[in-house]
Formats: sequence, structure tokens, C-alpha cells
Amino acid sequence: MTEIGIYADARQVWIVLAAPFAPSVEMSGQEAGQRVLELVNQARAAPRDCGNRAFKAARPVRWNEALAEASRLHAEDMARYNYFSHSGRDGSDPAQRVERAGYHYRVTGENIAAGQRKPEDAVAVWVKSPAHCANLMNPAFTEMGVAFAVDAGSEMGVYWTQAFGTPR
Repeated sequence: MTEIGIYADARQVWIVLAAPFAPSVEMSGQEAGQRVLELVNQARAAPRDCGNRAFKAARPVRWNEALAEASRLHAEDMARYNYFSHSGRDGSDPAQRVERAGYHYRVTGENIAAGQRKPEDAVAVWVKSPAHCANLMNPAFTEMGVAFAVDAGSEMGVYWTQAFGTPR
């Protein structure tokens, strides 16, 4: 704790201890990316209901650096400018961002999450969200990349972006 506050009146004394908001992910971006890839492939290995849509087990996806770069740039932008959206501040959509990163796709999709400090927690949020779960289970996707960004000045602290795709 780095801060202390004291309040006293005739009947009680309150002592409040606090620390500044210091979000973190306790692993490197590369380690987190590989962990998310493992977790996504574990999830894809079994049939799953995503909301009211049933999905069969899907083949594993493999890592793609261009998708990871598109993810990194969007996560950093959300963290730096304190917003949470599939639309970029410049009006870009996920498909435009993966193209900018050099990924030529037949199909692409994006998952975002905020506030989670562990890859396991980010993937759990995606699995619970029907639309994000449908992306995760989509058998049309063969590749993915993911990244997180941290900014203590932002509301959520940690921002995750995951891009899926199938190349042309």
C-alpha cells in the first residue's frame, strides 16, 4: 500500500489503505500469445454451444504473425486512448486492420476483451460470449494472432485483441 487516509468522528475511526491502479500481465506478449493459442485449440477440440448456436469440434488454428501484429496495434490503441470497441478510432474495422498488417484473407474475425490479467481469463470471457465464442469455434478459421496492451491510465488497464483468419 502506498496511500493512507484517515477519517474520524465522535463514534468511529476509518483507516483506508490504497495502492495506485497497477494492471499487469505476468508474462511476455509471446508467452501470453502461445498460451491463448493453446487454450483456443483446447476449446476448439470439443463440441460447444455458443449461445443458441451449436458448433462441432473444429480443427486447431495455427499462429500467424500478421494477425498478431494487427491484434497488437488495436490492443495498444484501445489501451492508450481508453476505449473498448471493434471499431478503431480511425473508423477501421477488423478486416481493414488485418489487411494493413499484411494479411490477405478469405475470411477474418476479431475478439476483444478488457480487464483480464491472465490469458485463461480472456479466453474464458470469449467462450462465455456467444459472438466471441462463435468466432473461436468457427471452422472456417485456420490461423490466429493475439496480443494484449497495458495502460494504468485507462479504465480497464489491460486490453486484449484476437484476430482470426484464413489466408487467400
